[in-house]
Amino acid sequence: MHIRLFLVFSLFFVLTAPSLTGQTNDKIEFSWNSLPDLPLEKGLNGSFTGIHNDALIIAGGANFPGRSVWDGGDKVYYNSIYVLEKDKSEFNWINVDKSLSKPMAYGASVTTSEGLWCIGGMNKEGVYKDVFLLKWDAKAKQLLVEEKPSLPVPLANMEASLIGDKIYVAGGQKEPGGKATKAFYSYSDLQGWKQLEDIPGKGRIQPVVIAQNNGKTNVVYVFSGTHYDPGAEDPNEFLSDVWQYNPLSKKWIAKGDVPSNETPGLDGGYIGAAPATKLGDAHILIFGGAGGENQLYKDRLQLQNQLKALQQQNLDSSIVASKIDSLSQAISENFQNTSFSKTIWAYHTITDTWTKRGEIPGKTQVVAKALQWEDDIIIPLGELSPGVRTSAIHKINVTPRETDFGWINYTTLIAYLALMIGIGWYFSRRNKSTSDYFLAGGRIPWWAAGLSIYATMLSAITYLSQPALAFSYDWQAYLGYFTILLIVPLIITFYLPFFRKLNITTAYEYLEKRFNIVIRMFGSGSFVLFQLARMGIVVYLPALALSTVVGIDIYSAIIIMGILAIVYTVMGGIEAVIWTDVIQVIVLIGGLILGLIYIAVDIGDVSYIFSTAYEDSKFQLFDFRWSYTEVVTWSLFLGTFALNFAPYTTDQAVVQRYLTTSNEKEARKSIWMNGIVSIPAGLLIFLMGTFLYVYFRDNPEFLQVGMQNDGIFPLFIADHLPPGVAGLVIAGIYSAAMSSLDSSMHSVSTVITVDFYKRFNKNHTEVTTMKVARWVTITVGVLGTSVAAFMAAYPIASLFFFFQEIVGLFGSALAGVFMLGIFFKKANWVGTLIGAVLSVASLVLVKYYTPINFYIYPLIAIPVCVIGGYLASLIFKVENNNNSKDLVYHKNLKQNQL
Repeated sequence: MHIRLFLVFSLFFVLTAPSLTGQTNDKIEFSWNSLPDLPLEKGLNGSFTGIHNDALIIAGGANFPGRSVWDGGDKVYYNSIYVLEKDKSEFNWINVDKSLSKPMAYGASVTTSEGLWCIGGMNKEGVYKDVFLLKWDAKAKQLLVEEKPSLPVPLANMEASLIGDKIYVAGGQKEPGGKATKAFYSYSDLQGWKQLEDIPGKGRIQPVVIAQNNGKTNVVYVFSGTHYDPGAEDPNEFLSDVWQYNPLSKKWIAKGDVPSNETPGLDGGYIGAAPATKLGDAHILIFGGAGGENQLYKDRLQLQNQLKALQQQNLDSSIVASKIDSLSQAISENFQNTSFSKTIWAYHTITDTWTKRGEIPGKTQVVAKALQWEDDIIIPLGELSPGVRTSAIHKINVTPRETDFGWINYTTLIAYLALMIGIGWYFSRRNKSTSDYFLAGGRIPWWAAGLSIYATMLSAITYLSQPALAFSYDWQAYLGYFTILLIVPLIITFYLPFFRKLNITTAYEYLEKRFNIVIRMFGSGSFVLFQLARMGIVVYLPALALSTVVGIDIYSAIIIMGILAIVYTVMGGIEAVIWTDVIQVIVLIGGLILGLIYIAVDIGDVSYIFSTAYEDSKFQLFDFRWSYTEVVTWSLFLGTFALNFAPYTTDQAVVQRYLTTSNEKEARKSIWMNGIVSIPAGLLIFLMGTFLYVYFRDNPEFLQVGMQNDGIFPLFIADHLPPGVAGLVIAGIYSAAMSSLDSSMHSVSTVITVDFYKRFNKNHTEVTTMKVARWVTITVGVLGTSVAAFMAAYPIASLFFFFQEIVGLFGSALAGVFMLGIFFKKANWVGTLIGAVLSVASLVLVKYYTPINFYIYPLIAIPVCVIGGYLASLIFKVENNNNSKDLVYHKNLKQNQL
């Protein structure tokens, strides 16, 4: 009765949930506001600026406090430090008793978790290599200064960015008025300062330097800048080139030039000294820059050369004097009329494309930073025109567009979700016992069980994150599908006979029969922890899609998704789960086909799609380099084999499907069915990602600035598929999610009920066990939904890769445990437990203390468990080690089954 009330309440919440209509915005919106001005009227530029402990720190800087630069005024450098602290919604300047050791400006600053790194800089006396850290103690209201290792050489007018715990410094000059350098350095606590390969092209000062992910890994981008050469006829050459540095390969590659912003005398665009920040998984926002149509430097250079030539003639006449006055006045007016580009650029790293996303209201700030402060972007101080500084601090909120989903799409989606609930309600009448609830009474046909295995293993992760993987990366991960066909013979030969013969409900019952209760609890506990993490991912992904498409709050979408899956899983048991999986696979594949057709029709030339993707290396299947840090063919293929081996042999969500068919022969056919379906389905999935890449490469304005890569498919659905079709494809996304979510909930419920409740409660009955199973399903569903909400709060760049890491960490030890039990007669429970602990410990060490890529994790962890467990078993002998023929593989096992 209580469960029925819970389900009715849950459905009421879903049907009455608010905000189910999105608002339509054609463009991204920038909301500009101001924070309190710096308490220095003339303002500053070239300051060290950053955010630490909810406070804006500004240190040093320079301005012209007296006469203007065009009147021959002198530049003054400062050693003052200012702190603007945020207290809820209030911002207040805090008096600090610290100052820099000397006046400084035009160094590089980087915000880290430690504080604000201040690197190099200059003043009238020279250029420096000092490095120090500024930290704000919010409780004591004190600023702390910590000395750091100095740069290898003095540098000023460079820029810096951060990847992980490593700082990268690019460009600059080594002495006042010196020639621009190609310098490129990195710093980490472990390695100190290291000189890296020079920036290609020309040396530069005031480049834009930002770290962002390029779809494969985090890289450093160097945009534009000025090639300053005091000996040249034109000492300031504006640069439009863009370079990308990959820390893994340690190589530079050229990217497309900055597009024109109408800077006089320049074909490309000049964005030197621009505030910039990364946004989302693959965008870089660049605010203005020192170029633009009102960058009058070229005219000023001509005027200054004419003035210099006249002054060198030493002619004393009223005509010459008048010309000199006229030129001086023209130069003064030129300075005052110069301003900078107002264009807000969005650079997309994956497609290497630029789009104009708006204009800066008021005057553009340059020689300034764009800082992330919670959900806002802060641009403090800077230069408004040559010699003119500002004390203003701007706060920008970036609001992405939202799309109206439409009543036709809603109707399609709701009808589909209602069908899922109906299936759960139908099968609830057939659950007469725990055998029905957990194993469907052996009534499932082999082909349905096979499709359910496919849906369980690949659905949500596949449907969104793998198209995103093909969009941002290439086709190398597609090779992983073929490892499933290699695993199938191993499962049906070595593992399936045990699971069928022992008449068990969970895979971990075997571990107690083979070893003891300790190993069974280890297996069950590991599985439950893994599934909770997995459930979080498969709830979060469709919620992200719904948030992108409809515009509702992502947390509401997560709650709705979790409740729907809980309702039909609790009602219908494993039978409802499997039959909804079958429908979901059909909808999933249909949605992919429809999406591919509409992209092909929209672009109008399928051959163009394939040729463009081929030219951009999007079809790359093989990478035969020997690398253990990057994802290459050998590690991907072998690693995927090991990653798949764990769930197919130890995961209750999969093993449970083996046990729902009428006999072992039917179970074997279901396993083959899954393997065969995976190959063509994977082809469609990767084609979708490639088609999306070409589509958005040709139409970068359709990309949502700041989006996560995993939202690329639903973004296309929202904006470009016709009504009804979009609803069906979104239903496919829900299909993908629910097929994994329901499997995880039901399998965890099975494990907790059988391996914990029934195992330790000898007085259980069928009625009480069914009640426990249903309440556990509800509880697990709530926990999985909570994990998804946590992931929404702390997004991850690629959920597919994150999921593979989770599989490697949790699944490898369990796979090793089962291998020890099935194949090694001398393995005992003590040795097996030691092997499992060694496996987990080795993975922790590899993950946190080496740069090894995650595909190699199981290739290390499984052998460590097996070898370590076997050797430990030889050392630590155990009495009553159950290694009978029924529990350890032998040649006649299969024959005995027939």
